[in-house]
Amino acid sequence: MSLRWRLTGLFLGMTGLSLLLFWVGDSARLVAGKQQSDLGVAILALLLPAGVVFFYANQLTRRMEKLHASTQRIASGDFEHINLSDSTDELGQFTIELNSLSRHVEKMVQDGTQEAHKMETILAGMEEGVVAVDHVGRIVLVNAAAERIFERQKTDRDLEYLLELTYDSELEQLTRKVLSGQPSAAKEIHIGQKTVQSKINPILSGHGKSRGAVIVFHDVTELRRLEQMRTEFVANVSHELRTPLTSIKGFVETLLDGAADDPALRNRFLKIIQDETLRLQRLIEDLLTIAHLEGHENRADAASDKVSYVQKAYHKIKPVILSIAQAKGIQVDVNLSEDLPPLTIGEDLLSQLLLNLLENAVKYTTEGRVWLNVQVEPQFLRLEFGDTGCGIPADRLPRIFERFYRVDKARSREQGGTGLGLSIVKHMVEGIGGNISVKSTLGVGTVFICNLPRAKH
Repeated sequence: MSLRWRLTGLFLGMTGLSLLLFWVGDSARLVAGKQQSDLGVAILALLLPAGVVFFYANQLTRRMEKLHASTQRIASGDFEHINLSDSTDELGQFTIELNSLSRHVEKMVQDGTQEAHKMETILAGMEEGVVAVDHVGRIVLVNAAAERIFERQKTDRDLEYLLELTYDSELEQLTRKVLSGQPSAAKEIHIGQKTVQSKINPILSGHGKSRGAVIVFHDVTELRRLEQMRTEFVANVSHELRTPLTSIKGFVETLLDGAADDPALRNRFLKIIQDETLRLQRLIEDLLTIAHLEGHENRADAASDKVSYVQKAYHKIKPVILSIAQAKGIQVDVNLSEDLPPLTIGEDLLSQLLLNLLENAVKYTTEGRVWLNVQVEPQFLRLEFGDTGCGIPADRLPRIFERFYRVDKARSREQGGTGLGLSIVKHMVEGIGGNISVKSTLGVGTVFICNLPRAKH
């Protein structure tokens, strides 16, 4: 029954009961011949209906209080079923609807939580930094990658605006343009030694109005470094190839113009052409070696199950080193014990490593000696290549392993160097999990130290 009809019926019933009780009291007074009304009957006529109404109102109040408590529980996230009564009045219907609403809200909250967790997982796993801002530019989301890029993992307080994260006013202005209606924008920014590409896209409402923006940051430092290396590599290779080719072309044209008729001049020019040709051959071989070492499959070959011994590798290149050293009057001291452990590198590669470092030491030493000492470490063999040559300036040391870098360009070309030897050595050493370092003092000499991993027995 409807609640309003129950209340109306209760009102009419209690009113009728009161009137009945008053009528009974008056009738009894008339029969008894009393002049005054019976006070007890009057009190009963008032209190009995009032008690019934109070009882019913109290029951109704309790149901309302339970409904109020239930709505508070739903608001706080507790979606437990509401069980008040099986009444079919308005409160009963309201309870049914509230239970239905509670289940619907619970499902929405669960779906939203799952989506938020999924989005959180995706953002946490992204290498790109993601920052979301609202319509006035306040930060509402920053993923872990963005914190790493901008080095803000341990901030003492929450970031409020984009400028506090990036410290880039131009990016801040560009973001505000996107928030004000510009479709999208991109900008490359520099953060210390990093180069970061940023892409700003608006978040639009159903009516096409901007509700915020998402900024994606991609660290392109390594990409820009590789692009720069490629550009420099192409320029250096072109220069290194052009110089001997120009020389060969010039001498060939001179010979064709009649210089071939002079035997002495012809032989001198042919000797120069031969030297330049050998220089080109060495350059191409070194370039192929670097390409071989940089290939993934060839790195695997270098660090495979192949093992080698320093003694055997040195024995293969010993005649070359001693012949160059004897021609310059330089003493070569190589101290290799017979019980040195094997290394995880192919013998040919180890021989080339020894040849490059010892040949460099001999070439850049005018007098004195060159040495190779080996020290056995628990997991490495420590190879020390030293000389008493001219030394390398301290400001040049960080660059000596770069391709085509020469400390003394004129002297390197005179010695027949390509500028790739140390770069090749570095690739070899790092390709098998080792490391190489250098110490040098001008006028005293240079020492290269290679730590090569021992083979596992």
